[in-house]
Amino acid sequence: MTTPVNAHAVEQLALRVLGHAKGLRVTHGDGESPGYEYAARDGVVQVRATDTPAACAGLYAYLKDVCGVQVTWDSALPLSVDGAWPDAAPVRRSTPAQHRYYLNVVTTGYSAPYWDWERWEREIDWMALHGITTPLMMVAHEAVLARAFTEQGAAPGDVRAWLGSAAHLPWTLMGCTNALGGPLPASWFDQRLSLAQRILARQRELGMRAVLPAFGGHVPDSLAGADTPRTTWQGFSTALLDACEPRFANIADAVARAQTELLGTDHLYSADPFIESIPPTGEPERLAEHTRAVYAGMAATDPDAIWVMQGWPFHYHRQFWTTERIAAVTGAVPAGRLLVLDLWAEHAPVAGDGRGISSTPWLWSAVHNFGGRFSVHGDLHGLTRDLGGVLDAAREGQHQVGQLVGTGLAMEAIENNPVFYELATDLTWHTPEVETWVRDYAWQRYDLADAPPSAKDAASRAWDLLVTTLYRPGASRSIPSPLIARPWDVDPPFARQRSAGEFLDPDAPVLISANIDAESDPTVEGDLPAIAESAGHLLEVASHTGATPALANDLVDVLTHLIAQRSRATIRALSAAAQAADPDGVAHHGGLLTRALADLDRLAGTQRERLLGTWLTDAARWGADAGEQQTLVRDARRLLTVWAKQTSGLHDYSGRHWAGLLGGFYSPRWQIWIDWLTQVATHGGQGDLTELRDAVVRFEESWADEVTIGPTEPSGDLTAIATELVARYREPIS
Repeated sequence: MTTPVNAHAVEQLALRVLGHAKGLRVTHGDGESPGYEYAARDGVVQVRATDTPAACAGLYAYLKDVCGVQVTWDSALPLSVDGAWPDAAPVRRSTPAQHRYYLNVVTTGYSAPYWDWERWEREIDWMALHGITTPLMMVAHEAVLARAFTEQGAAPGDVRAWLGSAAHLPWTLMGCTNALGGPLPASWFDQRLSLAQRILARQRELGMRAVLPAFGGHVPDSLAGADTPRTTWQGFSTALLDACEPRFANIADAVARAQTELLGTDHLYSADPFIESIPPTGEPERLAEHTRAVYAGMAATDPDAIWVMQGWPFHYHRQFWTTERIAAVTGAVPAGRLLVLDLWAEHAPVAGDGRGISSTPWLWSAVHNFGGRFSVHGDLHGLTRDLGGVLDAAREGQHQVGQLVGTGLAMEAIENNPVFYELATDLTWHTPEVETWVRDYAWQRYDLADAPPSAKDAASRAWDLLVTTLYRPGASRSIPSPLIARPWDVDPPFARQRSAGEFLDPDAPVLISANIDAESDPTVEGDLPAIAESAGHLLEVASHTGATPALANDLVDVLTHLIAQRSRATIRALSAAAQAADPDGVAHHGGLLTRALADLDRLAGTQRERLLGTWLTDAARWGADAGEQQTLVRDARRLLTVWAKQTSGLHDYSGRHWAGLLGGFYSPRWQIWIDWLTQVATHGGQGDLTELRDAVVRFEESWADEVTIGPTEPSGDLTAIATELVARYREPIS
């Protein structure tokens, strides 16, 4: 059963994105599956659709296919679509994906902890144009919990302390962390509730059904007893109420009532009490009890409740989550009331691994980005094969897809690799040929519809190289940056942090570093000449069109990858020189590494979104006085660097190639290593590791505790700097 199209909402979307809606006609159309049709004639564009999200997607399809323009996170709005709508023959598309899910719980920490309404409004418009129906909405859940917990007897101060910092809230809301940083500003809760209400009103106006959080059982210690079970994660221990305790149902009811009163409901709820923690017991019946209690907490207030569950634990702790245990959880929710997200399906799918997940209604989902760390990557052919393939199979009614009901984009951080997300959302409606699609994407992205052929040719050559290197088949996992590695030994790789996203194997002898774990992949360095050539072609495009925001972003991304990955050889050479007792070699290669960091800091400094000061300013503005602002800034600094505690093993998980971080944090930390290697070289290749590690820890803690913000305005001429850097770094590594 479809809902009528809100034509006014689609027209208002067009006004925000295009600056006008003249000649746009939006009407409702019937269909068994979500779908749209667009056509244009005599200056009027007609969009017919089964519902409002499909109508928004239909408008966007016309803008891309016919007008040759695109809306991504870095697009300059309003778009430059002038004059009458170009004529277009009717195009009809549909999808078997009833649900098109968007966002990860932790996106609110890695990308959006400090967004205001203006930024959220733009993001909701992105969702609408890309056909999103089912966005996760985490904003202000801490306010809901604070109200419910205090109603149940917790002291307000205890709740604020337990919630921790603004940057780390998503992990507390999932029961991972508690009392990390903070406290939140006194005005935070009211401000965030007001923001959440605006977000939900706009999403609902555009036909979206928001997924709101539900109570999973984690509570502050003041609401727990001495015998309350606990879950652990990265050195944190959090009380998890037993499902049989009366307090569980009471608090679940208080949370559900508070949320419904404050934010309403679309009958979709997210809860993941064991997202990356082993449950207190592996007994299937006890797992089922907890699951039934969580769902009962949703359904007591909302009899139409549907649980949207991340399938991430089934991958992350796959040795624990046996077929029997998974069945205990999924079978404890009433039939038709559970949706399971196969979260990392583009790299590590679980729906088809034989443990019965696809027998529950499920969504094919991509994570793609972890922690907001810089990586230019994405397997475009694999995405087309896997996502396009599963949707085509669903269209044909093939049984191997099980109960597939939708798609998802659950990236940990956004505003990166827009090509991956443009393709993923296009695949919802049709399966294109990759090379042709990429050419069209490049022309749309750089607004080249009316550009000279030489500009189009340069863009095509650049992306021909990128689609066979950084976006090649098999590139489904991020390429770690060696510059964001934490120097911890004389020899890289520095095995101090596990590989992002990989399942935890308790029998593994070593936790491999997430920063240098591409050392054994010859394509990382082997692809660099082609990537340098791609940067040169992007400069050619800029010579015709100027460095538009989208082109500037791509140019900086490609050059950053080039320079950072070339530094692998420099880091290896530094280590070798030290062990060979060659202080002159240490000095030479140390100088090359220092210059690479300075060059990247200068390059990032041309872009406002790549300034550390932008992130810290956004954090500080939520504080009402100097004390609150300083707390917010410290927490924002910690998330990007140490992340949590020194013992947590999450260092640099959210590292970024930003101006201010490159020059102010990574470069001084590398200098500690270079200075220590100089001592190693002068002492016959021997050094005191304790001295190195103590110095690194002292520096990290000192930096994270600073309250300075740094530059907030970009500087430098991007084209001139990029031209200089292409010339410097395009030669093969010697």
